[in-house]
Amino acid sequence: MRPDQPPRDQCPLENRSQCPLRCRYNHFESADLSIWTWELKCLDCGYRETIGYRNDETEHWQGVDPNQCPFCQACDLSPGRDPCQ
Repeated sequence: MRPDQPPRDQCPLENRSQCPLRCRYNHFESADLSIWTWELKCLDCGYRETIGYRNDETEHWQGVDPNQCPFCQACDLSPGRDPCQ
């Protein structure tokens, strides 16, 4: 389930109890490189956070499933899909 507000109280709109947040997943692949990216974005206030994983930097994301959204925990999505719709 997606969060109600941006993490760490980063919404610039005061006294807001919920934001229309959306997650987006993309996966890029070439001969020897795979990149997974997740974006959390507020459709109103412009807040945006992106997290990416590269297969050539696995030491930075050990124990993390790059196919699972770090924001709403959705998994097994097709690239370009918005799990929050």
